[in-house]
Amino acid sequence: MARNRVYTNVDLTGMHSGGRTFGFVGGRRIYTDYGIPGEKVNIAGVQKQGDFLKGTVSDVIHSDATRVHPFCRHFGICGGCSWQHMSYEGQLEWKRQLVINALKKYDILSPEIPAVLASPQQQFFRHRLEYTFSNRRWYYEDEGRIDDPDKRLALGFHPAENPAKVVDIKECFLQQEPGRKIYECVKKFTLQNGYSYYDPKEKTGLMRSIAIRTTTTGEVMVIIIFGEDKPEMRKPLIENLLKAVPQITSVYYGVTSSIEETYNDIELIHHEGTATTITETANGLTFSTSPRSFYQPNPAQAGNIFATISNLAGLQGDETVVDLYSGIGTIALTLAAKSRKVIGIEGSPDASHDAFQNAGSNRITNVEFINGDCLETFNESFLEKYGYPDVVVLDPPRSGTLIEIKKTILKAQPRKIIYLSCNPLSLAFDLKMLTQGYSISSIQPFDQFPHTHHVETLVSLEKAKIKHYSLLS
Repeated sequence: MARNRVYTNVDLTGMHSGGRTFGFVGGRRIYTDYGIPGEKVNIAGVQKQGDFLKGTVSDVIHSDATRVHPFCRHFGICGGCSWQHMSYEGQLEWKRQLVINALKKYDILSPEIPAVLASPQQQFFRHRLEYTFSNRRWYYEDEGRIDDPDKRLALGFHPAENPAKVVDIKECFLQQEPGRKIYECVKKFTLQNGYSYYDPKEKTGLMRSIAIRTTTTGEVMVIIIFGEDKPEMRKPLIENLLKAVPQITSVYYGVTSSIEETYNDIELIHHEGTATTITETANGLTFSTSPRSFYQPNPAQAGNIFATISNLAGLQGDETVVDLYSGIGTIALTLAAKSRKVIGIEGSPDASHDAFQNAGSNRITNVEFINGDCLETFNESFLEKYGYPDVVVLDPPRSGTLIEIKKTILKAQPRKIIYLSCNPLSLAFDLKMLTQGYSISSIQPFDQFPHTHHVETLVSLEKAKIKHYSLLS
C-alpha cells in the first residue's frame, strides 16, 4: 500500500483509549488525530502500522456539535492539548466514556459512572512544565531551507511522536505566571549571549532543559539542566533570572550530556540564597516538595481528590490505614486526622524525606513513612509486623500495580480499598483481580488534564456482600 494516502468521506465511529478517534475503510480500522466520533472527515498522511491505518484529519465534511476552534496557535503540532478541537463539555463526556469502555473491556461490574468532575481551571492549571532546548527546531511546511543556525534554535516541547525535534513555543496556556516570564527571560538571555542549545544527535551543547514548578501559594521552583559544566556561563544566567523574576523562590541545576538520563539520575545542585523546597496547600495542610518529588499536576483539582478520598474512607478514628505509593504524604496526611495510624510506603527517597518533613510541619504524629519499593515492602512480613489494615489506599504509576501487591491487599482483607488511577485501562485490569471478594461501592472520574484524553478515576471497593450491577453500556 502506498504511504501517505488520503482517504475521503470516512465516518468516525469510536474513540480509542489513547485519545484518537477511529473509523473503518475497506474493513480495516483507521485511527486519526483531531477528529470526534460521529463526524465525517477526510484523512491525510495515512500510513499502515501493523494491522491498522493511521492518519490526521485534513477536512471535516460533517462536524460534531462539540467541535470548536482551538485557542492555541500550536495546536496540531505541539505534543500536548490534543483535544482543543472539542468543547470542554464534550471532552468530559468522552473521558467518562473512556472509563466505561475500559471497565467493559475487562467485564468489571460497577455502579453507573457519574459525570467527570471538571477541573476548577481549564487554562493555567499545571503545577509543572518542562521545556527542552534544541538546535534542531521543528520547521513549518512553508519555511523552506533555513541556513542561519540561530534561526534553527528552539525552546519548547516535542511535537507529537517526534522526540528528535522541538517546537519553539510562542504561547502556552498550561501554567500560570511567572512561568511564561521565566521562559522568555531564559530564552532571551541565552540567545543574546550566544549560549549553545543542545544537539540531540551529537549530544553536545550547553542548554538542555528547564523545568518550572509553580504553586497556588505563589512559590516558584526552577530546575535548569546543562549539557556542559561551565560555571562562568551558568552563574550569570541564574543571577539574571533571579533579578528579572523575583517571584522565583527556589533554583536547582544539574549537568549531564546524556540524553538517556532523567532527573533521578542527575545530581541536582541547589543554588545558594534560594529555598530548597516549594510549598503547596490542600484542605488545610501544607506540603513541601523538593525538586525530584511529585505533586499532582493540577493542584486545585488535587485538593478535591484528597477530600473525596477522606470522605470515601469513612474513618472513625480507630483504624489503621496503609497508603501505597504515598509520595510526599498528601493522602496519608489527609487521612491521619481520622485514623489511629497511617503507614505510607514510597519508593523514592526524596519523596519519603519530604513526607516525613510534611508530617512534622503539619504536627501530625500518627503517620509512619517507609522508604521502600512497594513490592518488596508490602508483603506477608509487613502484615505480621504492622497487623492487617482496615483501609488500603493506592495511587500507583500509570501502568498499575503488580500482581503480588494485589495478592497482599487481598490477603490483608481490609474493610475498604481505595484506588486512585490515572489510566482507566490499567485500573480496569487491576480491578479484575481486586473485585474477587470485593465490590465497587463508588467510582468518580476527575479531570486533571483539560484538553487531553487523560482522566483520573477514584474507585472505592468494600468487603461486603456482592452487589449485582448490570454491565455498563
